[in-house]
Amino acid sequence: MPDKSVRDMNKFEKLHYSLASRTFHAALRAAVILGLVALLVGLGLYGFSLTNQYISEAFDLAKSTGSIAAKVVDPAEIAARTMDVYHEAMEAGAEPGTDDYYALYSEIENDPDYRQLISILKDFNDSSEVNDVYFAMYDNASGRIVIIADPDDGATECSRIGDFEPVSSKEVKKFLNWDGNGKLYHISHTKSYGWLSTSGVPCRGENGETAGFFLCDTTLGNLIKSIRMFLLQYTLVMCLAVIIVAVVLATKMKKKLAEPINKIADAAVEYAKDKQNGVTNTDHFASLDIRTGDEIESLSLVMKDIERDLSDYEENLTRITAEKERLGTELALATRIQADMLPNIYPAFPDRPEFDIFATMTPAKEVGGDFYDFFLVDDDHLGIVMADVSGKGVPAALFMMASRIMIQNTALTGRSPKEVLETVNNQICANNREEMFVTAWLGVLEISTGRVRAANAGHEFPVVGRGGVFDLYKDKHGFVIGGIQGVKYSEYELQLDPGDMLFLYTDGVPEATDADHGLFGTVRMLSALNSVKTGRTTDVLKAVSAAVDAFVNGSPQFDDLTMLCLKYNGGGDGKMTGSAAEITVGATVDNIGKVTDFVNGELDKLDCPIKAKMQLDVAIDEIFSNVAKFAYGSEPGKVTVAVDRAEDPSGVTVTFYDSGKRFDPLSVKDPDVSLGAEEREIGGLGLFIVRKTMDDVKYEYKDGMNVLTVRKNFG
Repeated sequence: MPDKSVRDMNKFEKLHYSLASRTFHAALRAAVILGLVALLVGLGLYGFSLTNQYISEAFDLAKSTGSIAAKVVDPAEIAARTMDVYHEAMEAGAEPGTDDYYALYSEIENDPDYRQLISILKDFNDSSEVNDVYFAMYDNASGRIVIIADPDDGATECSRIGDFEPVSSKEVKKFLNWDGNGKLYHISHTKSYGWLSTSGVPCRGENGETAGFFLCDTTLGNLIKSIRMFLLQYTLVMCLAVIIVAVVLATKMKKKLAEPINKIADAAVEYAKDKQNGVTNTDHFASLDIRTGDEIESLSLVMKDIERDLSDYEENLTRITAEKERLGTELALATRIQADMLPNIYPAFPDRPEFDIFATMTPAKEVGGDFYDFFLVDDDHLGIVMADVSGKGVPAALFMMASRIMIQNTALTGRSPKEVLETVNNQICANNREEMFVTAWLGVLEISTGRVRAANAGHEFPVVGRGGVFDLYKDKHGFVIGGIQGVKYSEYELQLDPGDMLFLYTDGVPEATDADHGLFGTVRMLSALNSVKTGRTTDVLKAVSAAVDAFVNGSPQFDDLTMLCLKYNGGGDGKMTGSAAEITVGATVDNIGKVTDFVNGELDKLDCPIKAKMQLDVAIDEIFSNVAKFAYGSEPGKVTVAVDRAEDPSGVTVTFYDSGKRFDPLSVKDPDVSLGAEEREIGGLGLFIVRKTMDDVKYEYKDGMNVLTVRKNFG
């Protein structure tokens, strides 16, 4: 069929591709194939029958010749004498075909019985249509047929007594080993006669042995001519019959098949035109009067029902489309409402330089089940939530909204993360008929110290970035929220130093799939995180999102994609609290220089004398190093250093806060400085120097923290 519709075809194309034309061609091909099969079968039977006839006539002729000859002469005796001369001549090396060779057979040729045998053979040869009737013997040893008597003896094209010619071993064995059953014949191909059939009967001597054969040669040329004539006549008759059958069959098929189908096709074209023109309630197929009594009539009835059903369907489709548009509008509104419910204005806390936070959510459907949240519990505590509701779409979004509200409201009461998760879990389990659940990570950042208290309810591991290197923090998971009532959750602490980052995400990130259903995985996620060198939270999320997009390479998004990044800038670095400036850093000796620089910067503002500054630097070094080495052991910790001169403008107060092991440095006994270094006990000298150089040193243990205050006067 051409690449065009029926309406665009011209008359010739419609006729060429019509069912009637195809039916005629099919009928013609079927008739031709049937005729060829019949021709091959008939030709084979005809050839086989004609060949058998030729063979039977030749065999009967040879049998009659032998029977008559045996009554008149003794052909076996003639054959024996001839074969004896032949064998003696071959042994003597006589040259066949020469006069000397034929002279060896002269006695036999002049024998009256031999002459009588020649006469009998000639009579049978002349009275039949075979090519030759003769008497010969097969020589098994040499594979030859030796002529004994040929009625055309003396003719140049015929054989004389003693002549021989090679024959196939198959022919020799067939004649010499004949058991008397059936007809004895052999078909061969010669240069002189072409295809030749040799039929014969044996002549046996007194002892029963075969002495010779009465043979009849028949060329198959006449047979081939007869077959050719039969083929020509049969072909002409077959062609005429094929044409007649094809025309009759095509006419019937056109009336019974093509015309009814064309009526249905024309009705379909008219139906399509009416639909394009907006005409409704058409009745094209119902008006067809097709009475074929077969599947075509059933097809017309089916098309009539379809036409009526389509009219009803179009009306329903119009209503459904309008309803779908309304639902689409409401769903788009729900998407906007969901997006507006989550924090989406950045920077989120422009007046809080201690941290920076940024988050995104890309739902797999119009609305999603993932959510993030962050909010200030009080001035020094920031709540952070990353959660994933089971399922997708509108049900997950509704469950997400309720879960978010319950988690935030409970966290704002000041409860610990584990208590918040336990409370919310019990609230959800109390009325969770749909058996939905939510995984959640909840953390509360103490802004002043960088300490994060967190609990995990079956959510993904958080990622912590320190010094530009991101790695998974494998915390202990609790059970999902909404699964089992009364579940208890574990709580742990994370310590963030200034510059550290916290990356939270849902399983839509590591489980993003490509076209081959491969997973993005946490290894690729960490690689994307570690590729960010700017230290900006927005760049962190952009890098991960770009890596996911490159991996999936356009494959449909399988799950919601939600991420959050928090960067901790330091709880007191340059921050004024009342009349004091403070800095919070990690309790490591590497931060001594940072703290010293900070304090010196504040002392410069106070016009502190050089001597007092140097003494304070020594005190800072001793006190901070003691905290770094002994306060926290192997656990990470924080130290806050505050500089305050509110009480007396002539001096400055420096206070050290840490939540490590409880230790009162003033309880340490002063070393005996009168002894040499070799004799004096190790330790205590640094604190001794601090007490001697500072004007006042105080210690107290308050709210779980060691508080050491030193006072240095300027005068």
